[in-house]
Amino acid sequence: MKKLQKPLLFILLIIFLYTSSSYSMERKEDICVNKLFVVESKIENKENEFFKYNIKYPFMNFKEEYAKKNKKNVKIIDEINKDIYEYIMSFKENISKQSEKYKEDYTNIYAKEKEKYVKYQYEADSDYQVTYNKNNIISIPITTYEFTGGAHGMTYLKSFNYNLNNGSKLMLKDLFKEDIDYEKIINNFIKSEISKNKLLYFTGKDGFKGIKRDQDFYLEDDGIVVYFQLYDIAPYYVGIPKFKLTYNQFGDYLK
Repeated sequence: MKKLQKPLLFILLIIFLYTSSSYSMERKEDICVNKLFVVESKIENKENEFFKYNIKYPFMNFKEEYAKKNKKNVKIIDEINKDIYEYIMSFKENISKQSEKYKEDYTNIYAKEKEKYVKYQYEADSDYQVTYNKNNIISIPITTYEFTGGAHGMTYLKSFNYNLNNGSKLMLKDLFKEDIDYEKIINNFIKSEISKNKLLYFTGKDGFKGIKRDQDFYLEDDGIVVYFQLYDIAPYYVGIPKFKLTYNQFGDYLK
C-alpha cells in the first residue's frame, strides 16, 4: 500500500503544478493593461517677443512593480508615448518655424513701415483629456490651438485611440460587428442630428456627405464621439462639431 502511495502522490503533484501553471497563464493573458500604468501630464512653456507656447500632453508611466513581468506591455506603452510626443513636438516646431520666418520678415520689411502692419506674437498651445481608460483600451483626444496672425487662431482635435493588448490604433470599424454597415448607421444618425439644428451647419456641396474610413472619433464611458474639424461641416463659430453614439442606443451593433 505504501508503495502505491508514492507514485500516486507524485501524479497528484504533477497535476497540481500543471493546473496552477495553466491558471497563472490565463490570469496573465486576462490582465487589464490599464491598471499597469498611470497617466501623467508633461508641461512645457516658453515665451519671447514673437512666439509663445504652452504645451501640455499625456505620458503613460508604467508602474515599477509591473514593469519586469510585463515587458511586452511596457514596449507597447512606450510606442504610444512616442506617437503622442512626436505629434506634439511636430506641432510646436511647425509654429515655431513659422514665427521665425515672420520675425525675419517683420524685422527686415514690416518694421520699416510700422504704421501699416500689426505686430503679432505667434502661439502654440495644447491640452488633453483621457476620456476612456479601461477594458484594455485607451482614448485620448488632444486639442491644439495655433495663432499665426489674422482674425483668429485655429483649434484642432486629434484622438489617440489604442488597443493596449497589441498597440494597434483603433478605427471606427474595429468597434462594430463585422456584419454591420457601420458607416450607414453613423451617417443616418449624424444626418438626423443635423436636421434638428439645420441653421448651424453648411448645406449643399459644403454640407455633410458622410463619414470617412479614417473618421475622427474618441471613446467615452457612455458612448462613441464622432467629430469634425473646424469648417468641415459648419462655420467657425459653431466650433468642433461632435456627435455622440451612446452605448445604450447603439450597443447592439458593437462588438
